[in-house]
Amino acid sequence: MENIIVKIQNASVSFKNFTLHPANIEIPEGFITGITGANGAGKTTFIQMVLGCFPKMNGTVTIKGSDVIKERQKALAMTGVISEKRTFYEDEDALKNEEYFSSFYKNWDKKIYREYLKKMNISPSKNIGNLSKGERIKFQLAFSAAYKPALLIMDEPASGLDPVFRTDFFKILQEFVAEYMATIIISDNVTENLEQIADYLITIKNGECSWKEVI
Repeated sequence: MENIIVKIQNASVSFKNFTLHPANIEIPEGFITGITGANGAGKTTFIQMVLGCFPKMNGTVTIKGSDVIKERQKALAMTGVISEKRTFYEDEDALKNEEYFSSFYKNWDKKIYREYLKKMNISPSKNIGNLSKGERIKFQLAFSAAYKPALLIMDEPASGLDPVFRTDFFKILQEFVAEYMATIIISDNVTENLEQIADYLITIKNGECSWKEVI
């Protein structure tokens, strides 16, 4: 029987002009789960809900049994996030950022960090602020690989990647899951992209979520 890493029970959030309707989804550990839907469908809202960004949401979301609202720090300690909004020291390079942040992660692996920087073709001496959008996503994957989170959440990372590297990037994600038994939740507005790599697929349409296994 598969272990469940993320359990969503009747979880929903409402805003003035949008509602993410109640969802009941169990995300298995050690697989890639894709989230797809048109722009504005609710993909980012769903991800934010899983990360406990809405204290007044209805229902519950747990990560490895920890409630993302009541035990948010514990839940987030097991979670890596790759997003355009992720904050690093822009005027410093990858190695300096490692100096500043690595002590916050008890599982930090310097060797893995350098291996992934090389795999992502990110120069360790290039300031983070000078990286392109695609390079920032690749840098964040290297950074996340170094502390091996149980759950890695990615909000449309492929949108900033060139078509040539996109396929390689998806392959690297599959290798990451296989090597570290990690779980990845990744969103994209192109279903075909996710069907190539995802084991499970959550489709969001007008705030309604449906879940299926990818065959």
